[in-house]
Amino acid sequence: MAKPTPPTRRGATRQQHTSTRKSLWSGAESFNLGRYMRNHQAVLMESFSRLLGYPLASFMTVLVIAISLSLPGGLFVLLKNVQSVTDRWEQQSVITLYLFPNQEDTEALSLSHQLSGRADVDSVEYISKEEGLRYFEQSSGYEQVLSALPENPLPIVLKVIPKALVDLETLPALQTLRDQLQDLPQVEYAELDAEWLQRLATILNFGKRFVYAISALLVMAVLLIVGNTIRTAVESRRDEVLVMKLVGATNRYIRRPFLYMGFWFGVIGGVLATVCILLLTWWVSAPAERLVELYHAGFELQSFNAGEIIMCLTISATIGVVGSWVAVSRHIRDIELQ
Repeated sequence: MAKPTPPTRRGATRQQHTSTRKSLWSGAESFNLGRYMRNHQAVLMESFSRLLGYPLASFMTVLVIAISLSLPGGLFVLLKNVQSVTDRWEQQSVITLYLFPNQEDTEALSLSHQLSGRADVDSVEYISKEEGLRYFEQSSGYEQVLSALPENPLPIVLKVIPKALVDLETLPALQTLRDQLQDLPQVEYAELDAEWLQRLATILNFGKRFVYAISALLVMAVLLIVGNTIRTAVESRRDEVLVMKLVGATNRYIRRPFLYMGFWFGVIGGVLATVCILLLTWWVSAPAERLVELYHAGFELQSFNAGEIIMCLTISATIGVVGSWVAVSRHIRDIELQ
């Protein structure tokens, strides 16, 4: 009769078997993962080799993708530089107050001192009727015509200089100040010389939406280009796909080489698009800087930085994979239906 195993030894034996099964399972799992990764690497290189096997067709497809991606990328760089220039256009704004013609000098001077005491006003410049007339005569050249007038038609002018510098962020506050000064009983009309900045902000907002719309249209074009190319590749390997379906290959396995082909199209097209944008930026940098220096010194033309290059390549690769996935899935479904 066999001698029973002590509890402690039986527990140790069970623990040893459990650890052995865990180690064997871990080894099998790591082996499967390694085989899976090697399979993906082999398919990746095979897809690249197939592109090299048709150099002219592959180059034409990649070139069309690069051109399609260069246009929104170039518009993005242009918008980025315009935004950079406008961010530096910080200057002292002026609110010009034109008083009613019946205002006397004492009342205008009192209003000037009152406005100088405001917390949001830096200074106020008083321009009398006589000073305004002399300036107008010098700038217009109609001294004789103006001297023939029976009286001075120009009003008293107050130039209010706010403390805040004008930019896109402070513009609403300056407009509010202008509206408050317009409501004064002595003021006939108040004019803010920074309203051009609001028009520029509107143009920039329109430019952003235009870039987004063009980018969306060109992304759809790249999807169609990649999808049509992959569809042709699947059709050329139709018999191979049928054989793989007969031996039990899954749709995921069949799609894999075509997805990597779309990945290569997207990545290479993104690299060429990035190179084109960098070369174009370098080519126009000198004349662009000379042009901007006429209005603002110290400007340096910006191009893609490292993060934007990575984003461009990621977007182009994603577009290639998505276009391939749509084309292959639809073609496999048509093959199954037949």
